[in-house]
Amino acid sequence: MKESAYSESAARLCSACGMCCNGVLFHGMAVQPKDSIRAMAAKGLKAKRRDGELQFLQPCPAHDGNCCRIYADRPQRCSEFACRQLQGVFNGEFLESAAMEKIQEAKRRSDRVRELLEMLGDDRKSRPLATRCAGVFTPPLDPSPQAEALREELRRAMSALEEMLAKDFRTGQAR
Repeated sequence: MKESAYSESAARLCSACGMCCNGVLFHGMAVQPKDSIRAMAAKGLKAKRRDGELQFLQPCPAHDGNCCRIYADRPQRCSEFACRQLQGVFNGEFLESAAMEKIQEAKRRSDRVRELLEMLGDDRKSRPLATRCAGVFTPPLDPSPQAEALREELRRAMSALEEMLAKDFRTGQAR
């Protein structure tokens, strides 16, 4: 695929997705040597130490819908990252339309997880999806049959989403 066609395809796919920025795919993004923490903080991205590493936490505050408000000056890792769907299209392994179908399926699954989280009382939209799920399973738990059934459905939905993300989106390159 030619570079300009790849750029156009990447723009369409990324704007339809946004999961690498919205807290679905990652908890955070490692700060890289070329990143100016001060410059990123001025753009609303705050670095915090997590798991022994300095990270910009997700969901990214510069992520607006499915677009990046600081795209031209985004962190190094953001400019270098390409999910498996982008890599597959660029390498000619599958068509853009197939990648778009995977994106739509992952979005449906993540929307269902969010819906279940809200039904269980978690409305912390500024937290990564996996963090929100972990919170719902942290005691004290609502012992009602309805809450237990919702937690079980959430467990299954999040497991299916994580399996899909690992297989179809995440790469060996951590964000």
